[in-house]
Amino acid sequence: MDLHRFLQYNNRVKKLLFLLICLIFPLFFIYGENEFIRDSIVTEEDNFPEDPQKTFRIDNRMFEIGLMNININLSNDFLTVGEIFRETLVLNINDLDKGLNIKLGAFISPFYINFNHHDNWGIGFSAALEAEGIIGISGNILSLSEAVNDKPDASGAVFAELRLGGFFHLQNFKIKINPALYYPLAYVRPDISYTFQNTNSGPIIYMSYDLRIYTGFPMENFPDNFSLTASPGFDFNFGLEYPLSAALGLQDKNKYLYFDVGLDFYNIPVVHSVIRNYIGASGALGDDEPLELFNSNTDWNSLFTYNEFTYATGGEKILRPFKMLAWIDWHPFGHIISIIPTLGFTVNNLYVRSVSPEAGLQIRLDMLNIFITTLAIGYHDRLWKNSIDLAFNSRAFEFNLGASFQSTDFVKSWTGGGFGLNMGIKLGW
Repeated sequence: MDLHRFLQYNNRVKKLLFLLICLIFPLFFIYGENEFIRDSIVTEEDNFPEDPQKTFRIDNRMFEIGLMNININLSNDFLTVGEIFRETLVLNINDLDKGLNIKLGAFISPFYINFNHHDNWGIGFSAALEAEGIIGISGNILSLSEAVNDKPDASGAVFAELRLGGFFHLQNFKIKINPALYYPLAYVRPDISYTFQNTNSGPIIYMSYDLRIYTGFPMENFPDNFSLTASPGFDFNFGLEYPLSAALGLQDKNKYLYFDVGLDFYNIPVVHSVIRNYIGASGALGDDEPLELFNSNTDWNSLFTYNEFTYATGGEKILRPFKMLAWIDWHPFGHIISIIPTLGFTVNNLYVRSVSPEAGLQIRLDMLNIFITTLAIGYHDRLWKNSIDLAFNSRAFEFNLGASFQSTDFVKSWTGGGFGLNMGIKLGW
């Protein structure tokens, strides 16, 4: 039983998690003004007094408004951008033996508001829209090779969310908690099966599908009969940061051994959402019994079944993808450079195989908190991603722009098998 199903049906865990939120959230304000807690925090300035950036470094904003933060991406492992825009498109059909994987995603946050009290505690609110679509077809299906009950990935989801979150310090720990209310707008995860076997009695050829496109509102007579019919879900992010090198006394021996460690959890489920309205269709090709090709009594019409699309209601329980990441933030030269390796896993029920690993490496160059560049390479959300992010910060205004090459295939992630783009604007002081 995977983590999602365990938390989905374990009512005791849900109650404990909800109680934990109720107990921890007031600590934003209890510990915010505690001078003992503030003085116990280890800062980079304490460990690098000779850092010339200390005097001139721009402080973080106390109040911040983010506008139109956007992240879009599209990737595949079959064609590169260069191949698509050639004068003559050449397709290597033999590459289909390896399968075909296509993925697209989008994240749009029209606004968010943050308040940061001298980096000791903070609170914020945001609204966002998130979409994900995936197609994963094995080489067995594309090349009509032998396989039994081969299930391709062909699914997608769209969510809207409202998130309230913040952070505070408890002793030397930085604690982050971000509860969210999310509403499913669309969800599709069809059940498709492919079987092809050669037997002594004849070949078995069978392909079936059961497709249901769920929406958070009735599609019949849309938009004249518009109403929201889904039930929202509730999950939260939780993170811990700790200055481990200071606790072990390593930086007292060598200042270049300064590093923090952290553990972040994303979309910890508490209450699943339920989406009810759907458009459904089903059908099959072939039979799960050996096909007698040369038998004149074979009823060929019975090998094709099809049920047309119909509007209906049901109940599909939905949880958003869960992710866990452990990381180390190493500062060998103070603020200037951060080297951040990450390792973890994701559980995403949109895939037939829900669990996948996560790993990556970031190098962050910080010039006076004015010009910030982040280079990254890693395997995230089942994609190899190579990215660069740039930020210009004048404290009153910050502009962020980033781009990435990405693909489910490592080689094509460097040669244009997909791309990503993100940007955002921050205002405040």
